[in-house]
Amino acid sequence: MSVSVLFGGHTDVGKRRANNEDAYRTELLAAGVPQPSALLVLSDGVGGANAGEVASRIVVDGVCEMLANHVQAVPVSTDRRLVLEDTMRELDRRGRAASDAPGRAGMGATVSILWVEAGQAWWGQAGDSRIYRLRKGVLEQVSHDHSPVGRLKAQGKLTEEQARVHPLRNLIDQCLGGGGAPVEPEVGHFAAELGDVYLLCSDGLSDGLWDRDLAVGLRLVAAGKQTPEVAAMALVNQAKDASGKDNITAIVAQVAMDLDGPSEVARMGGIMRVWRGFFSGNQSPR
Repeated sequence: MSVSVLFGGHTDVGKRRANNEDAYRTELLAAGVPQPSALLVLSDGVGGANAGEVASRIVVDGVCEMLANHVQAVPVSTDRRLVLEDTMRELDRRGRAASDAPGRAGMGATVSILWVEAGQAWWGQAGDSRIYRLRKGVLEQVSHDHSPVGRLKAQGKLTEEQARVHPLRNLIDQCLGGGGAPVEPEVGHFAAELGDVYLLCSDGLSDGLWDRDLAVGLRLVAAGKQTPEVAAMALVNQAKDASGKDNITAIVAQVAMDLDGPSEVARMGGIMRVWRGFFSGNQSPR
């Protein structure tokens, strides 16, 4: 089955911050080969001032560069989860080394990674940025918040409403870099399906909008009423209007039937990166 993965992102400093500590990149890895990869990476810096900006940029650039090098060296991997885990551990070490510079003590960053290739989706996570999947109209948080409040919510001990006002809601216990213990990243896999819509976002988006609001926005993409790029911008703007107390970033991706060519992409509006390839939705990891 010939499909396209269309994706786009948007970021905003919000209403209260002087600088944007969020960063994201969307990349095509090994473009022009039979099985290219769509790589989506989002990071939210911690540590304050310029340190957060530095940390998030180190993370998103490092992920893209390291995974691009891996794809060139090993076009077909037995399991991308192992590569993601090694990449995050290496960037954790780099972040700790960079924090020795003046004014950067303890700087770190969250990371959310989604890597779509040949009908498979691998993801990596550290911190409380999030990865969502809309499948057949149902929204699911794929990643897990690495925080005390996130675990209580995942265990059903807190509702979404209670989690938003919990006194420890801003505390995370995993990130790349930082002054704590070395990172223990989380990785996972699922089979990508035609019609899937994915969202990667910083906590500025998930704190500003309810999950039900995210679902409404992603359903517009699934129904063909918005492009991923337009949807990402719309969600960020909605979160800014609703809250705006933090930096806000979103990446939206859609698995769709292959398009006829660049002219059709242009007619859909928005600025999108497109991955085209072939996959069967019922494949298992190679």
